[in-house]
Amino acid sequence: MPNTPQSERDPALQVGRVLAAGASEWRVGDRLAPRHSAAWQLVFVLDGVIEETVDTRRMLVRAGRAMFHQPEESWSMRAVGEVPPEVLRVSFEASGTAMDLFRGRMTRVSPPEQNVLRLLAESVRETWVPAPPDAEPQRKAEPPFGAARLSELYLEQFLWLAARRLRRTARKPSPRALAEQNQNAMVDAARLYFSAHLEQDPALAEVCHAVGCGRAALQQAFRARTGLSPREYFVRLKAERAGSLLAQGHTPGEVARMLGYSSVSYFSQVFRALTGRTPTAYRKDPQPLHLCNK
Repeated sequence: MPNTPQSERDPALQVGRVLAAGASEWRVGDRLAPRHSAAWQLVFVLDGVIEETVDTRRMLVRAGRAMFHQPEESWSMRAVGEVPPEVLRVSFEASGTAMDLFRGRMTRVSPPEQNVLRLLAESVRETWVPAPPDAEPQRKAEPPFGAARLSELYLEQFLWLAARRLRRTARKPSPRALAEQNQNAMVDAARLYFSAHLEQDPALAEVCHAVGCGRAALQQAFRARTGLSPREYFVRLKAERAGSLLAQGHTPGEVARMLGYSSVSYFSQVFRALTGRTPTAYRKDPQPLHLCNK
């Protein structure tokens, strides 16, 4: 059998211009309205959590993960969670068979790839003017020497590193891995529903209906992924949000009303049981709460 040249065996990847880019922090609750992607787009979350919607499919993208929108795709974004997320978003031209590896892909980024993406974020900040949610990014009139070119080089380096890793791991997941992926997706969807209904105390049946799963499956997924039942997780998540509101200066009475606790005394009882401190004491000296990380 004749030898095939290496250039023919390897997938092709050609990166063109960066068309638009931004690397900035968003306030929790900020949104990007639905829009159409004319080119490839890389989304990397440096910190926090965002909800990315593609057509009707919603995905939570956490810190250290990247996803791709392919050309002709419609998408929107919402900043969720408790921490203001920091997001790198780059729209770019690219071609070649290697780009097929990124279609519809969300992936956990390796440490070497993260280093490159942080360099990319720095060059993006040097090249592009920060834009409000409803505006398109604009290039700076006089960016530092080489900043725009470095953005293209860092982007290309990341794509090659990610493509190599994805090709090495492109095999059929084991049944155990598939089960874990399904449980993670189930828990993420429930977490998102909980965050949007903290003041309503939703019943488990209501959560299952929203997530599209059975009661036993949801309970098993939460136990496996968090060590908590769905109810325990909700109570802790609500207390974390209460702590955030207290740290912002709201009184215990205001927090109890805002989050739908039946009374201030009940709120104080729950908060103290979980944190070891009364709401009043916490308000005077707030500390980060990680009640859901059991």
